[in-house]
Amino acid sequence: MRKSKILFFVVIMLFEWSIMNAQDTLRLRVMTYNIRFGELATVDRLAEHIKSFKPDFVALEEVDVNTDRSLAPHQNGRNIISELAGKSNMFGLYGKTINFNKGYYGIAILSRYPYIHVNKLNLPNPQGTEPRVLLEALFEIGEADTIIFAATHLDVKDEKTRRLQAEYITDYFKKFSCPVIIGGDFNAKPDSETIKGIMSSNWFDATDSSLTFPAREPKIKIDYIFARPEKGWSLIKSQAVRSELSDHSPIISDLEYVKK
Repeated sequence: MRKSKILFFVVIMLFEWSIMNAQDTLRLRVMTYNIRFGELATVDRLAEHIKSFKPDFVALEEVDVNTDRSLAPHQNGRNIISELAGKSNMFGLYGKTINFNKGYYGIAILSRYPYIHVNKLNLPNPQGTEPRVLLEALFEIGEADTIIFAATHLDVKDEKTRRLQAEYITDYFKKFSCPVIIGGDFNAKPDSETIKGIMSSNWFDATDSSLTFPAREPKIKIDYIFARPEKGWSLIKSQAVRSELSDHSPIISDLEYVKK
């Protein structure tokens, strides 16, 4: 009888420990994808491609809504983010960067989880070139967890501007206590000041060294996923997927966060 009681209590303790451990560990699959306004693929193919990886969150760049674009006439007048969200069975959020040919051009987020609030911030633009923004939202995961997921697309021409934008993003997220993940096209190589000096020095790098652009024969890496806080995250695996549905390769990363 005594051995049975001891065994019973051991089983209960192990069960409680497993529950506590599960609650303290967050596992997510995240994706970033510059879709080049759907020029090289239909919405259906893009949605099928995204859905096939079963991501929890997706950062999307170069997303048209209701535009008329000569390079992508098959997408004219279509709300690409709403269609991608519906066809992938995810929630969709949109951040306009500019008005473009009867519609909008910008960045977006797809999420498997509902959001609590969403926010769009304009990034520094000292040269007065194409505006760039940060789109971020707080999401509910399960009964108790919240996480911020964000998307961005940094300046394409000037390294000093990109560095200012990366500094702005980093400073902005320092005030948050919950975990943060950001994905996007940073238009910067790994050894640049933007990535090496700002992002990799202040964030957990949630990708590997795989090249992402151009998709047909990748020569450089300019797409990234980062997470905060720096400690607590671990990268289970990451890959840049060889796909020609856009001029960028999508990145998919499996992450684990252990709460302190």
